[in-house]
Amino acid sequence: MLDFIYYPVSFILWCWHKVFGFVFGPDNAIAWILGIVFLTFTVRGILFKPFVNQVRSMKKMQDFAPEVKKLQKKYKNDRQRQAQEMQKLQREHGVNPLGSCLPMILQIPVFIGLNWVLRNFQEGRESNYFFSASEVDSYVNAKVFGVNLGDAINLLGFGGTEPGWHWHVAPVAIPLMIAPVSRRT
Repeated sequence: MLDFIYYPVSFILWCWHKVFGFVFGPDNAIAWILGIVFLTFTVRGILFKPFVNQVRSMKKMQDFAPEVKKLQKKYKNDRQRQAQEMQKLQREHGVNPLGSCLPMILQIPVFIGLNWVLRNFQEGRESNYFFSASEVDSYVNAKVFGVNLGDAINLLGFGGTEPGWHWHVAPVAIPLMIAPVSRRT
């Protein structure tokens, strides 16, 4: 259904896995983890220009925030007039209020695609988009601290085929979930 997202995400991951597989060995979990990490770096690089525009837009909005407050105070009883004046003010300052969320919105399909591609690495699969059966098998059997990488992604919480919590993957899965969040703070 969303193959137009899954194929490019899979291709970028495949490329990075080939690079790191050459260095660390294709069956090494580090090659898979670095492939995933560098996929996110690639997305960030592609979205660098929209990100810069987002920062500039936010800065402009901060610069004319006092004028916005004045308009809100002046037209507090007339919402329609207040909205018209806000649009006029934004045009004068060259600010697009939606421009500040564009990079984040563009990343959402990529990470949905990444989640889908990673969850499709399953034992016995013939292929997974750009990945051959041997590469799928490599991912399924890659271990990080004794835990299969696929299990760390697919089984934390109520995922997978067996109901209930799968605590054996927590030592790997929880740091993998915290790492992206901690770099934003």
